[in-house]
Amino acid sequence: SRFSAWRATVASQAAKGRAKLEARVARESFPLDYSTTLRAVRDALLAVSPAPVVCCEGANTMDNARIILEPVTEGRLRIDAGTWGTMGVGLGAAIAAATARPDRLAVAVEGDSAFGFSGMEVETICRYKLPVVIIVLNNNGIYGGDRRTAQLREAAATGARSGGFSRDPVPTAFVENAKYELLMEAFGGEGFAVNSAPQLAAACRLAFAARRPALINVALDPMAGVESGRAHDFNAAGAQAKL
Repeated sequence: SRFSAWRATVASQAAKGRAKLEARVARESFPLDYSTTLRAVRDALLAVSPAPVVCCEGANTMDNARIILEPVTEGRLRIDAGTWGTMGVGLGAAIAAATARPDRLAVAVEGDSAFGFSGMEVETICRYKLPVVIIVLNNNGIYGGDRRTAQLREAAATGARSGGFSRDPVPTAFVENAKYELLMEAFGGEGFAVNSAPQLAAACRLAFAARRPALINVALDPMAGVESGRAHDFNAAGAQAKL
């Protein structure tokens, strides 16, 4: 047909992309990055039958999960924000999936920032004893920890001092090493804290097999992933203009 050449080109490019991706996820990173983490989750998901419903939410988390958590063996088993980038919908989607498809495990793969939007839904999950496992990719903040250059950090500190403040908290960095798993345990669910691929694989196997409320807190390298929109510069812009 007249589209044969175009199809062949697309198929060739797709094959090259898959080969490049597989090379990336085959690496064993420590501290964990997104590729190693999501490869471990992918392998654990593929071992579950029937296939779970997977909800992905976050910036780097959702973007990477879309291409790594494959293959999707059936329709309507992946839920994310689509083209909108909406935050806060992940746990609600997982609850809906577990309610509408009680025969399936529901797995919510969340960035730590995304989890913060609706994290208290763990109470709902525990109250109704839903088969939902939450995996929090914890890199200590929005896009990760403090990524500012030394110049920007000094500019922010200068601005804070000029305003009478002793320090300038980083607006995009969270409390380091937050114990999100304890939030799940507080309501009667199971909590896991992991920082390596073998630990994550073991936690997934246990949590998926139990089919009860659980949260796996995965410690990622704070510098893993990429920043969007230079968000870490915003609080220093005014101060730097005065330098």
